[in-house]
Amino acid sequence: MESGSPHLIDWAITPRCNLACSHCRGMATGELSGDRARALVAEIAALKPGWLIVEGGEPLLRSDLFELLDLMRRRSLDVHLITNGLLLEDRTVAALKGLGIKVMISLDGAQPATYQSIRQGSSFEIVLEKVRACVRAGLLESINFTVLKSNYAEIPGIFRLAASLGVPKITFIGFKPCRGYGEEILTPEECGEAIRLACIGARETGLEFFFDEPFFWAAVKEWDLAVGKSAHHAGIVATATSACIFGEYLFIGTDGEVKPCSFAPMVIANVNDTSLEEIWRGVQASPFFTKARDALNRDGHCKECRFLEGCKGCRSRSFMLTGDWFAADPCCPLRAR
Repeated sequence: MESGSPHLIDWAITPRCNLACSHCRGMATGELSGDRARALVAEIAALKPGWLIVEGGEPLLRSDLFELLDLMRRRSLDVHLITNGLLLEDRTVAALKGLGIKVMISLDGAQPATYQSIRQGSSFEIVLEKVRACVRAGLLESINFTVLKSNYAEIPGIFRLAASLGVPKITFIGFKPCRGYGEEILTPEECGEAIRLACIGARETGLEFFFDEPFFWAAVKEWDLAVGKSAHHAGIVATATSACIFGEYLFIGTDGEVKPCSFAPMVIANVNDTSLEEIWRGVQASPFFTKARDALNRDGHCKECRFLEGCKGCRSRSFMLTGDWFAADPCCPLRAR
């Protein structure tokens, strides 16, 4: 990533999916044409993001996916594909490895009942077989675990399961209630317990992990937690900070709508109408995003927190729960102490 470039770009490449996940943020129905998608790859490369996430829906359901991935490879983009894993046949695994794609498989439960209640229409055993196949091929970067009220108690179990499968890393994704889902939002106390469980799991298994919550490192430092072997070769994530990067990256929706965050209820523009470079320049110059990027503009308990600069609180979640883009993160575990 160069100075002035997006931290990353997250592209939901298709709305098509073979599952009905209970925590899905929802997708627009449209999909970029092949011509526009190919041109967009060049526009993404020109911005020189730190990395590119390709997701969906289920990205493997896009008919020209491998053509687009090949273009990304030719443009020297660092590509990370997020998939539910079900469509990873042997030839697909081989093709992805040949293109140098890093694969992340979503696995939101350590038990079949938990996983299948969240990823409705999936099969726990089939997904485990796909994980094993990717591990054998040296293709798997991590398994992704979205932390919900209904599954956070299984964090120790997911470490044990991952270790038994030979998984190199676990990425924990803090739940963002972009469509409501109030029943799955963790309390500050539960967020703190999830962080503690992850640190214990890593220490007991030796697995690397990254906890994608702005307040993760704040909690680790405040409570003097032993993190263990934590993401020294983390791939798409920074190792020393977990601060919110709202307004420092771009999310491209399936129909071309661009947002400042994968979970933000805010549309900046559409790549069918405007070039990605122009959209990014607008974000950089915007007084709103300039204010949002500055941690000193937070309200509430954040103002007194010594970890403010390295955290900033999740902007999208704060807005969804309070209606205020600059409010303190209601899920921060440090406010519970």
